Amino acid sequence: MTTFKRIAVDVMGGDYGPSVAIPAALRSLALHPDLHLVLIGVKSEIQQHLGAAGDSLRDRLEIFHTDVCMHDDVKPESVLRKYKDSSMYLAVEMVKDKKVDACVSAGNTGALLLTGRHLLKTIPEIEKPAIIASIPLPMLYNSQPPQAQTSQTLTDHRCYILDVGANISSSAQQLVEFAVMGSVLACAVDNIKRPRIGLLNMGQEEHKGTQQIRDAAQQLQRSSTLNYVGYVEGNEVYSNKVDVLVCEGFAGNVTIKTSAGVVATLRSLLKQRIDQNWYTRLLGILARPFLASIAAQVDPARFNGASVLGLQGIIVKSHGNASTEGFFYAIEQAHKEIEDNVPGLISQEMVKLLDANKAAQVAH
Repeated sequence: MTTFKRIAVDVMGGDYGPSVAIPAALRSLALHPDLHLVLIGVKSEIQQHLGAAGDSLRDRLEIFHTDVCMHDDVKPESVLRKYKDSSMYLAVEMVKDKKVDACVSAGNTGALLLTGRHLLKTIPEIEKPAIIASIPLPMLYNSQPPQAQTSQTLTDHRCYILDVGANISSSAQQLVEFAVMGSVLACAVDNIKRPRIGLLNMGQEEHKGTQQIRDAAQQLQRSSTLNYVGYVEGNEVYSNKVDVLVCEGFAGNVTIKTSAGVVATLRSLLKQRIDQNWYTRLLGILARPFLASIAAQVDPARFNGASVLGLQGIIVKSHGNASTEGFFYAIEQAHKEIEDNVPGLISQEMVKLLDANKAAQVAH
């Protein structure tokens, strides 16, 4: 008997609403026979976008009608007073009521975070939730010598960054909790046995950085359950030094948005150079397969889906201007987190960490 993974999809959030969310939902349904989706939004609009979806997909779709949307220009705190009938609030409420296993929304980030904390509450061992995002890293090589390596020996890899906006500042203890949560996600989603954890800092020296960062480093160094490798400077973010990069929300948000801006700038500069004259256009045509492979590796859509970790439930935030491809990956992220029971794993790892700290204190 198939055990369905149920996900509520807020189809009204984001810049494009149902025109992006519903095709992405249908693609996910076609890929996963064990998936059941609840589409939350205006019923007539949802039905219109379902188009020629076959009965086999429609049988695993449920429509929940509401015409209330929490737009990005609305103050986040309003969601708890005026927008309890919004598609976003209803999606999170379904997670709380165990009607679904997770929810996905491209709506107002602040409102989504407030709703999650209000309805789902944090895992008992976690002080504050964090938003985690990922960035592409250079391909990893296997253990073969360089001369023996081929394109078949390469695998894609990414680095998880948290917090990227849930908390402007964080205590040392919260940074350690972020390290636990990021490590669990990297292990569960990417099957990394002992994810390498680093703290984003302004230098490698022990005396560099804020007191919170230095205190967090000391705690992580003493941990027997986490694979802490040290400080990471801004120019090392893409160096494949770590699998999980821990930082305060202000620094993380600036880092992730700067990274997106750099990718967009490089694409623009490359296009300008290729279009410069007939010779560069010819070179561009010859290099098209190579350039396409690079573009695919850094395509932001593949890394869409920022999870809100630390809650007693699964929430995945899609970027507001995500394409259908990007929204699809956000649903995929939610599906994977259900499969691995990420909130449960985080709770277990936090208990292990707390027990290890208590044992260390007794020993001293």
